[in-house]
Amino acid sequence: MKYQGSKSRIVGEILPIMLNKMHLGMAFVDGFCGGCSVIQNVPPEYKRIANDNNRYLIAMWSKLTTTNWQPPTRIEKPFYDKVRESWHKNDGKYEDALIGFVGFQASRNGRFFDGGYSGHNAKGRDYISENIRNTNKQLPFLTGVEWQCGSYESITMPKASLVYYDPPYKGTYGYSTSKNFDHDRFYDWARQMKRDGHLVYISEYSMPGDFSCVWQKQITNSVNLTKTYQATERLWTL
Repeated sequence: MKYQGSKSRIVGEILPIMLNKMHLGMAFVDGFCGGCSVIQNVPPEYKRIANDNNRYLIAMWSKLTTTNWQPPTRIEKPFYDKVRESWHKNDGKYEDALIGFVGFQASRNGRFFDGGYSGHNAKGRDYISENIRNTNKQLPFLTGVEWQCGSYESITMPKASLVYYDPPYKGTYGYSTSKNFDHDRFYDWARQMKRDGHLVYISEYSMPGDFSCVWQKQITNSVNLTKTYQATERLWTL
C-alpha cells in the first residue's frame, strides 16, 4: 500500500540486518507499522506484532486480514468526500475500517485524507485501482499478524523482543495523528526498551549520539506528484 514514509524500497536491505539478530521464539514488533512493508516481509515463523496509533489504519488492516470483508473496488470523488466529511466530524456514520480504506487507498501519496483525492483517472493513471491492487497483494503475507492500536508506549509484547520503530521523522511533515510528536520522549523510551532487554532498531535521518548507525543509503523521496528531494535514510540501534 502506498504510504508516506514507506520502507518498501529499502526493506530488502534493512530487514536482514535485524533478522540476523533474531532466533526462533522471539517476536518481531513493528511499533509504527504504517503501510506494513516491513512486517509483511518478516518470516511467519516468528511471532509478529504490528502497532500504529491511527485507529482507522489498524481497523482496515485487521478487517482485511482476519475477515472476508470485500471493500469497494472503486472510490469515486463524491463518496470520498462523504467519508472524509464523516471522518472530520467523527459522527460514526462509517465504520473505522471503511474510513481507513477510503482514506489510504484514495488519497494522494498515501497521505490519508490530508493528501486529497488521487482519482481513478489522474494524468492518465488510475492511482486508486493501483493502490488497491498493491494492498491486496500484501494480504497473504500479513496472515497471522497480531494487530495493536495505540502509542508506542502502550504496546504489549513478549520479553526479549526485537522492536523496530519507524517514527515520524524529526523536521518533516507527518500525518495529522503524528503532529507534535515528542522526539526526546521517544529517545528515552527506546533507551528504556534496551534496558528492559529488547533489541531496538530505529529508522530516522539522525539520532542522538548514543545511538549507532548500522546502515545508510541516499534515496529520492516524493514531496508531491511532481517534486522530489534526496535524503539519507539510516537504520540505528543501541
